[in-house]
Amino acid sequence: MSKQKSGGLILSFTLLGVARLCVGQPVAEGPVYKVDDYWKFRHTSTDTTVPGKKRTTWSRKIVEVHQDGLRVIAQDGKLRAYDPAMNPIQEEYSENSRILVRYPLKVGLEWNYNRKFSDSSLTDEKGKAKVVAFESVTVPAGTFDCYRVDVKTEMNYKAYRKINFFSRWYCPRIKWIAKEHHQTYIFSAATGGGATKDEISELMEFTLGQ
Repeated sequence: MSKQKSGGLILSFTLLGVARLCVGQPVAEGPVYKVDDYWKFRHTSTDTTVPGKKRTTWSRKIVEVHQDGLRVIAQDGKLRAYDPAMNPIQEEYSENSRILVRYPLKVGLEWNYNRKFSDSSLTDEKGKAKVVAFESVTVPAGTFDCYRVDVKTEMNYKAYRKINFFSRWYCPRIKWIAKEHHQTYIFSAATGGGATKDEISELMEFTLGQ
């Protein structure tokens, strides 16, 4: 009888350990985006070439959802294209998406990407990304449990070199990011050797479409 209880106790602890592992290392499937999903951000930037800080706001609102991606309206009223995971698509690239996120999300996931310019005289952009943490982040819109994705991108063309570092907090509850920290380093003989820009965007408000 005692052996049976002991076995049951061991089994209970084993299952508890698995449950804790699942809680500690969750996996997030891709969001289901809907028309009228909306996010507004507070943006603060500093630039080595310009004194002081610049503060603005920016936003994205989904106006169309289709199999190949999303049509989104920005704060300036212009329509922009995103892929189904809300990665931005830029027309100057023949391989369009800058893959800042890839689903399903799990801590430890890594990927590389390579974007080619439509104009073959320009260099490609190479990127490397990793999901480095599942953590809480507090922004003006509230506190959210998020996956932090760190991304490094690099472009080289003759004497010109541009490196971007992104940290982005993807939060299942809001379907997208609650925060982004973006640093840009440019090295060019034409600009005296280098320029640095530091930008932080924090979610102010969001609404989800019905």
